[in-house]
Amino acid sequence: METTRDSVLGFRLRRHHLTRRLGSGAIPEVAAVAGLRNSPPGTAAEALLARLTRLPADPFESLVEVLGPRLVGTYVPIEDVAVFTVGAMPADERALREMLGDRTAKALAADGIGLAEAVRRISDAAREELAGGPRTRGALSAALTRRLPDSMSGWCERCGATHVSDTLFRTPGGSGVLRVAPRTGREVVLAALDLPDTDPEAARLELTRRFLRAYGPATPEDFAGWTNTGPTEARRRWAVLADELTDVTVGGRTAQLLRADASALARATRPGGVRLLPAGDPHLLARDRATLVPDAAGRKRLWPALAAPGAVLVDGELVATWRARRRKDVLELDLTPFGPPPSPAAVEPGARLLATHRGCADVAVRVG
Repeated sequence: METTRDSVLGFRLRRHHLTRRLGSGAIPEVAAVAGLRNSPPGTAAEALLARLTRLPADPFESLVEVLGPRLVGTYVPIEDVAVFTVGAMPADERALREMLGDRTAKALAADGIGLAEAVRRISDAAREELAGGPRTRGALSAALTRRLPDSMSGWCERCGATHVSDTLFRTPGGSGVLRVAPRTGREVVLAALDLPDTDPEAARLELTRRFLRAYGPATPEDFAGWTNTGPTEARRRWAVLADELTDVTVGGRTAQLLRADASALARATRPGGVRLLPAGDPHLLARDRATLVPDAAGRKRLWPALAAPGAVLVDGELVATWRARRRKDVLELDLTPFGPPPSPAAVEPGARLLATHRGCADVAVRVG
């Protein structure tokens, strides 16, 4: 099957609920697509703001924040916790090595500990530590450092201390042992997650299907980048799902799509309208970035190594970055185009929603 870039964009934008605004009752439906990444904190709320007619007082009432794909804070529907946690973890030792790295594997091997065993040990320890109630990230890290072998810890320049490695520290989140508690201050608080009995393979395959529904046509390498599971695990999942997939070629690149989605892709067209997407918005997490932004200079602006900006979506195309700052009671929104510059008037309705959300009475949009 051959298709066009416009069809791919139209297909994905519809799946990401960026073609028409929804009521607040659709929040679980929006989060079920690919999760709502919340890094930096506040990203998930602004991603909802780009999709809803209004943001309710507690937009996360029906969601839970877990360490989802890439072991990053992600809001997901309560019933989908296993899909976005256990479903994002590799299935075997080799795939875990690709995810956690050779350095971690070698340090553990010196104590005769395999990666799967290390994940089990730290997950069991975290479960026991959190049984008494939520703990700050720092307190839980210190407790796990005391309980676990030295090979699971290392010197941290940022903290100026030795503690359990950050790579391993996050894995209990992927094992469905802990969640991020509702935020009341600057420090992250972690709490126990009561995950029901789960078939890990079923969760893995369901997450892979979710990815293909949201980011297809896609390759195993795209999935590996989205989850950080590594190519071995991604190719294994593609092989298991082979009967459900079909090849799609766009711009000389061949990738895969769920057969069930072929007709939706064939009918897809780019939508109209303007949206302000935050850095880390689900739509921006596609790994084939050249599909989203063909211009290399534009991709460099939109996805820098540090401090990524938001993106302006106009009629299905990403055309500019945005950064906002509050000055007294006014939200100042600076746009930097890398495509046809959007008009301030077209951006202003979305900018006003953002200003209200951030507690500002007025907004000023400037195109640089």
